[in-house]
Amino acid sequence: MASFEPCRAKMEAEGIAESAIAAFESTFNSLVSGATGLIPESAISPVPELVKADDMSVEPDASLLSKTVVCKLNGGLGTGMGLDKAKSLLTVKGNECFLDLTAKQILKMREVHGEKVKFMLMNSFSTSADTLDFFAKKYPILAAEDGLEMIQNKVPKLDATTFEPAAHANSDNEWCPPGHGDLYAAMVASGRLDALLKDGFKYMFVSNSDNLGAVLDMKILTHFAATGAPFMMECCERTENDKKGGHLAIRKEDNQLILRESAMCADEDEASFQDITLHRFFNTNNLWIRLDKLKEIIDKFGGFVPLPMIMNKKTVDPKDDSSQKVIQLETAMGAAIEMFQGATAIIVPRTRFAPVKKCNDLLLLRSDAYVINEDYRPILNPACNGKAPVMGLDSKKYKLVGALEEATEGGIPSLVNCERLTVKGLVRMSNKTKFVGAVSIVNNSDEAKSVPAGDVTGDIDLTDSTGLGPMKVSVVKTSPIDGQKPGTSGLRKKTQVFMGENYLNNFVQCAFDSVKESGTDLGEGTLLIGGDGRYYNPEAIQTIVKMAVANGVKRIWIGENGLMSTPAVSAVIREKGPIWQKAFGAFILTASHNPGGPDEDFGIKYNCENGGPAPESLTNMMFEKTTLIKSFRICEDFPSIDISTPSTKTVTSTDGTTEVNIEVISSVDNHVTLLKTIFDFPAIKALLDRDDFSMVYDSMHGVNGPTAKKVFIDELFQPDSTCMNAVPKDDFNGGHADPNLTYAKELVEIMGLNKKGEKIEVGDRKVPSFGAAADGDGDRNMILGTQFFCNSVGFSSHHRCICRCHSFLPVSRRSKRSCAFHAHKWCC
Repeated sequence: MASFEPCRAKMEAEGIAESAIAAFESTFNSLVSGATGLIPESAISPVPELVKADDMSVEPDASLLSKTVVCKLNGGLGTGMGLDKAKSLLTVKGNECFLDLTAKQILKMREVHGEKVKFMLMNSFSTSADTLDFFAKKYPILAAEDGLEMIQNKVPKLDATTFEPAAHANSDNEWCPPGHGDLYAAMVASGRLDALLKDGFKYMFVSNSDNLGAVLDMKILTHFAATGAPFMMECCERTENDKKGGHLAIRKEDNQLILRESAMCADEDEASFQDITLHRFFNTNNLWIRLDKLKEIIDKFGGFVPLPMIMNKKTVDPKDDSSQKVIQLETAMGAAIEMFQGATAIIVPRTRFAPVKKCNDLLLLRSDAYVINEDYRPILNPACNGKAPVMGLDSKKYKLVGALEEATEGGIPSLVNCERLTVKGLVRMSNKTKFVGAVSIVNNSDEAKSVPAGDVTGDIDLTDSTGLGPMKVSVVKTSPIDGQKPGTSGLRKKTQVFMGENYLNNFVQCAFDSVKESGTDLGEGTLLIGGDGRYYNPEAIQTIVKMAVANGVKRIWIGENGLMSTPAVSAVIREKGPIWQKAFGAFILTASHNPGGPDEDFGIKYNCENGGPAPESLTNMMFEKTTLIKSFRICEDFPSIDISTPSTKTVTSTDGTTEVNIEVISSVDNHVTLLKTIFDFPAIKALLDRDDFSMVYDSMHGVNGPTAKKVFIDELFQPDSTCMNAVPKDDFNGGHADPNLTYAKELVEIMGLNKKGEKIEVGDRKVPSFGAAADGDGDRNMILGTQFFCNSVGFSSHHRCICRCHSFLPVSRRSKRSCAFHAHKWCC
């Protein structure tokens, strides 16, 4: 018989609690003893009639709330729906996610009953950080409460042959969640069970975080307390849609209620298992537990609750079917019903069981077939007359949430008057469509076709209908490329690397995915694109445009000739409107002060809606996605955009259902307009016009050339000689656009210095009073005086100088801190 010791050693080395180790040892021993975990039909009998919650006449007792805790199981990532974050953060209604509605349910109950209902979560290592961050930002009152979180444990995957812990190059693949039966071990390991009992809590209501119908019901709580039962399961009556799920049964041996999951059913018993007239009730996973009785059972078995084993056969790498065959052992928390003598069950209405397991469920919940009531619980729209539409989305096409998001990019269609919706093939729906009665849609082409607007009923074949034409999205297969980790200054590599197959595409796709995942709706607002004009910028811009359209962007601004300095990008993002067109972010194509050209450097960075660079949390997300990417989206037939002159272009899909607006904007006008509100241009002009003052500004053939001309020549009416090297060139004229004494040597010599900053002999030549140079993307400067070197100026220097002089600036009506920040971002 295989030994458990290797598993114990691995779990102890990982710091897993003894309660979890003991629970896993129990299921491990079941496995190695030859147990299959199967419950034969001959060993059980059907459950007779149960009490119906709707028929209970009990008077709700609000005083019980002070003894009750609500626990949501929140460990799932929703990988089955293509998610890689906490499933509970998925948007389900309007702009709100599962946890939004759950938090509001708790806060509403506290308000109504005047009792501080205790709330807690069982997170996993995978969901903890995102979940706690969500609560800290949106519901700080709940986030600050003691004991909000306990962490689900993890257990080793087992080699399918030897039952020893599986090994894999990625150690994360060696572990798996132990199922929600881990609730009991987690309560022990975290100390939450003892803490709750010490604080006087007696009852716990547990449910899944994706089941928004599972709210703490006062009538059910009062009934549970009155029965004195140690454990109560909420069940629903099975329908044809539920026949493959687990059911409640009575074990003949001791007349005990038990739970039989599908994995516990032998093949020969499949017909009986799915007979909904025989086994009539299924577990909703809404459970009521007496905490004191749970403690008794845990103590009786030495620190854990022994639960029936569920065995799943998998591969160690879930994304590689050829990898090592493993067994994953799980337990179900509802199976604990067999451990509580005197456990009972009740029948609840379907309104208390509304989990989102598939895209069918998600589309239905997002639609007008469901509304949110005053308790923040989703309920069936009364207009549906008590019957929800039967959903049948193509399981191959709409298995993943991303596919559904794409299909409903134009909005969620109306389902309130729909009886049944069946979709086969790729479609595009919108909020202009109203499904009525029974609807069946077929599209046998390889392109998503648009469902007509207005009332849609009956059988619809979209196969030969007009497609999107230039806006048809192609999903191109790709694979991760090493080294695509951006910093706050973006991603910089040799130009030839960026020009390599899929290099730019991969990064841009991961950037779009990350921005969307962070909560930005790409279909709202505007994407800005600009750069420092270096080699490969024009081609990269066209690629980004085609990918932006494919990812749902509806409005794009591009700097004239593809140019826009980093400060100018910040200014446009923050200032250019109207409000409904405000930029949500920007791609800046620059490698800053690095040299440019086919054999030199290229770069790309993303700036956010505040005008500043992407924070580390976002760049880390981008990098993680670059290590996992499998495909990118692009509209290959989208027309190229003439970026040589300011203009506006609208591209409409062939079927007329969608359009994209692209505007080539001045690379300098918005920036200069803003500078005039920050600095006193008349005073500056008066200084420049003095006979005893002269200046020269070196743009080093970078992006600041047009801005320098606009400011000094067009606005301040200075001679052309004021601006040197003011024509942007894709290789910076063979130079190195780094404003320092070494590379700005032409300016340095004009200012009467050598590359060490030392004075040189100038003879009778008049040296300008002031000199300055900017780097390739215009956010670093060097300042020189008559034969003396001031500094190469970055953020801190700007900040100090502007703070000292802020009272002289028109923008000084803002705070000193605000003045310094804005002036630095928009003028350096």
